[in-house]
Amino acid sequence: MKKIFLSFLLFCTLSTSYAKIDIERIDPPFWWTGMQDRELQIMLYGKNIADCKIKIDYPGVTLTKAVSLDSKNYLFLYLSIAPETQPGNFDIQLSRKREKQNIPYALNARTIQGKNQKGFDATDVLYLIMPDRFADGDPSTNVIPSMRFPSPVNRNNPDARHGGDLKGIAEHLDYIEDLGVTAIWLNPVLENDMPGGSYHGYATTDYYRVDPRFGTNMYYRDLITECHDRGMKVVMDMIFNHCGDQHIWFLDRPSHDWFNFPDGYRQTSYRLTPHFDPYVSEYDKSMTVEGWFVESMPDLNQHNPHLMKYLTQNSIWWIEFSGIDGIRMDTHPYVFFDSMSEWCAAINREYPNFNIVGECWYGTEAGSAYWQRNSILDTSRNSHLKSVMDFPLQGITRDAFTSQTDSWGGLNLIYDHLALD
Repeated sequence: MKKIFLSFLLFCTLSTSYAKIDIERIDPPFWWTGMQDRELQIMLYGKNIADCKIKIDYPGVTLTKAVSLDSKNYLFLYLSIAPETQPGNFDIQLSRKREKQNIPYALNARTIQGKNQKGFDATDVLYLIMPDRFADGDPSTNVIPSMRFPSPVNRNNPDARHGGDLKGIAEHLDYIEDLGVTAIWLNPVLENDMPGGSYHGYATTDYYRVDPRFGTNMYYRDLITECHDRGMKVVMDMIFNHCGDQHIWFLDRPSHDWFNFPDGYRQTSYRLTPHFDPYVSEYDKSMTVEGWFVESMPDLNQHNPHLMKYLTQNSIWWIEFSGIDGIRMDTHPYVFFDSMSEWCAAINREYPNFNIVGECWYGTEAGSAYWQRNSILDTSRNSHLKSVMDFPLQGITRDAFTSQTDSWGGLNLIYDHLALD
């Protein structure tokens, strides 16, 4: 009888034990209360989690839907955050048959209200820095063995990494400040875990992580704080047209339509006039906005609503977390016009005094003017883009200082261009 009783106790013990559900990543890692946009998307990634049941129990937080797509390794949770929700921690509870997992999640208090987040403006002097090529402040981060390009620094090879990092920038802020610079624009600092090294930073493999060869998220925030203490601003370079082909999205696609031309590489035409050519063919328009920039940088499909929500939240997260003073959006016209318009509008609603500058690489004033918000060149739609990079001025300035200084050349070239502004 005693033996039977012990067996029964063992059975009960086994029957109430649960295995853990493995979650490999959660984006964004935390959020804030008091945001203008009350909807929060959380992307969960883990093996076969799509059939998990989700429960959240926290005052003011409501799970409105849990979306699974083609890959069963993703779940996109949509939470409604009520205006009165207090900062605090809660668990995202996952369950499936005999498996359970509680994932802690934090809602933080905002340190600055969105309307008080000021952006760079026309009074600022910007200094562009490619972090890998500037200064090596911490040689211990030059090689990260776990990354796909663990080769040592080689400054004799223009395609290799040269060892620059955020600490190197911090150590030279006196030098930068002495130049009269009031704002620094860093080429992308996010993780580029690519086989070729990707020193330039334009092949993102994690939108929520500073590349460990540059430093950490906290060090990036500390650098921005130090710049602010000196009265200097920081502009963050972002890329939403494409990502690196080693991003988890490309290695394990959430859905078939997560990327443009999902069945194979098709290169962009690099022509931007199809945006406003009244006689443009659908083929030419498609090759502009859907073609891949290069084969190792697959083109993201911003018409997928889950992807666009992710990217928009990512911008807001970096503004809120790090305190950046502006965004420079790479390859702005290579993305769908309506998607970028919605993104600009969302940032403007959350941070009305913030600034975004789009890389709109046109050789004419009309091309640049087309992308400026409230442009009269196309009153049927609005880009909501506050600033546009003036590439015509770039070429004209070069010519102005190399041409003969007669009545038609020299500084008159700059004058004639500015008169068309």
